[in-house]
Amino acid sequence: MPEPSYTKEQETIVLKILSYKPHQFYEILQVTKTSNEGEIKKSYRKLAIKLHPDKNSHPRAAEAFKFLNKAWGVLSDPSKKKLYDQTGSDPDSRFAGYNSSASSSGASRGGASPFGGFQGGASPFDDDIFNMFFGGGGAQGPTFTFGGNGFTFQSFGGGQPYVRQRYQPRRQQRQQQQGSQQSQEEPSFMESLRQLLPILLIILVPLLSALFSDSSSSVPDYSFVKDNQYNLQRVTPRYKIPFYVTQNFDTNKKLSDKQIRNFDSKVESVYIQHKRTNCAREQTIKNEMIEDAQGWFSTDYEKLKEAEDLPMPNCKALRDLHLI
Repeated sequence: MPEPSYTKEQETIVLKILSYKPHQFYEILQVTKTSNEGEIKKSYRKLAIKLHPDKNSHPRAAEAFKFLNKAWGVLSDPSKKKLYDQTGSDPDSRFAGYNSSASSSGASRGGASPFGGFQGGASPFDDDIFNMFFGGGGAQGPTFTFGGNGFTFQSFGGGQPYVRQRYQPRRQQRQQQQGSQQSQEEPSFMESLRQLLPILLIILVPLLSALFSDSSSSVPDYSFVKDNQYNLQRVTPRYKIPFYVTQNFDTNKKLSDKQIRNFDSKVESVYIQHKRTNCAREQTIKNEMIEDAQGWFSTDYEKLKEAEDLPMPNCKALRDLHLI
């Protein structure tokens, strides 16, 4: 008997994922309700690499990978995650808003599905998604759902369309409409805020520095790069960051010792804030590259490696100062 092409570890992780029900999203992703967005994303990436069919040759790896992607699709979406936490059911399901035990009462209307729904009735997944992943449910042909009125038109291989009505309480309709509106508005707002934050920091930091600085005397110019004009080195008081001033820096002793200390401290604050602003920008670029490399069906490992190896000099400077 030939040896299997997969390892014992690969088999273990596949069978562990498949041992959960498809709507046990936290268990599938190996996280908890208290896990933050970063922890959920980190666990997904780790499991995706282990379960991806290109890396795991177990015959059920693709099935486990679909479980994982479904869990990620819900827990990475704030509105879907909120609805799932409230109801315990798949927010993409037609029965979202009911708990999972409610759907089991209708099992007599069709054969049991391995995904907790019915073969003969409505799938707990959206029809289009279910067909895309698993080749269709019990009914064949396209399905068309019109608005929120509860009517679904099912065509059977060229025959007359069959119309079925599914009951949907008004409260559930409002929840779905609010969740849909929130999922459209929140990403747009957060994306805009994320893009504007570095600009706001760049504008506000000099203003705040000027507001709290001693305006009774002029502040000498300085530079963090040595050149012909700025060639007299000084260091900041706490982190010993080198910077440069002109040769005639306070030659007439116009600045008091307190003013000089405030000046050095101000230079240090400006340097650190500048590095933090640029480090945040570097991290945003890296995260976007990683997300581009991750796909629902495959991962571009070359792009993923490129993202992981992205130089981040400003973040490195902060790490060298033990500030991150």
